[in-house]
Amino acid sequence: MRLATLASARSERGVALMLVLWIIVVLGLIATGVAIQARESIAVASTARTRTVARYAAESGVQAASAALRDLLTKADTPERQVHVLRDLEDELQRWAVRGLGNARFQVVVTDLNARVDLNNSAETVLLGLFQQFTSEREAEALLNALLDWIDEDDEPLPGGAESSGYIANGSPFTPTNQPLQRLEELSRIRGFGDSITNLLAPYLTVWSDGPINVNTASEQVLAAVPEIGKFGAQALVAARRGGSVMTSKVAVYSELSERNPGAVSSQLPNITTVPRRILIVSRGWEAGQPLTHEIQAVLQLRGTRMVGEQHLSMRYWMERDR
Repeated sequence: MRLATLASARSERGVALMLVLWIIVVLGLIATGVAIQARESIAVASTARTRTVARYAAESGVQAASAALRDLLTKADTPERQVHVLRDLEDELQRWAVRGLGNARFQVVVTDLNARVDLNNSAETVLLGLFQQFTSEREAEALLNALLDWIDEDDEPLPGGAESSGYIANGSPFTPTNQPLQRLEELSRIRGFGDSITNLLAPYLTVWSDGPINVNTASEQVLAAVPEIGKFGAQALVAARRGGSVMTSKVAVYSELSERNPGAVSSQLPNITTVPRRILIVSRGWEAGQPLTHEIQAVLQLRGTRMVGEQHLSMRYWMERDR
């Protein structure tokens, strides 16, 4: 009887020990899970903080560049200084390099959008002039018509173009939006704009300009697309620019062009400008030591220089994304 009692007691102690061990294991698993969740929560909070810091750093870059541009516009009291406003801004941004605000950092670059052909606002003759530099005349006309069909509101396809029914019949996942392009990437959805021709054209295109081409900043290819300038006029303007000359007015441009080709140039020159009118500011912000960056693209409209009581700048577009 005593032996049976002792055996029973040992068995109960063994069971109790096993229960204790299982409880310890369960508590350990719970503690591990809590620790993992805590680390994940900390990581999420840290990422959110990093993203917030990066975003406000990028916004600070836009505001700082805008303030610098506004100051330069106010001081641009001669036609030549007005022409050089963007160059002066670029010089100032290079001096900034990377700027810091506590742990936040930002870097800014600017682009003259009037140095590119605008898919929405440039004259059809300018668009055609650019397309013809990279493909045949017939194909260039088809590309122009396809672009116009994509943008216009009617359902009548132009020669070489296509409306919604044509895209659907060809199994395209995209159909014309019947409105201006919002991003340059949309171009590849349009009939005829395959990767090859799109990649060739992209460096000379934008969708955020107001149309006129800046003869003081545009490339030779873009200048040659303007009918009033053409290939030889573009070469002459670029050569003059390399020699240190700037065109301070349309009269100066007309004089330069007509000297080389008398009687062939109209004095109106409706498709050009000598000063930047729309500027793209690209600002990237980040937190020191963190890989995540935030990018803001802001398009500013320049409304003139030294105009009392008028706003020098106005915001036209604002796009953001993490990178």
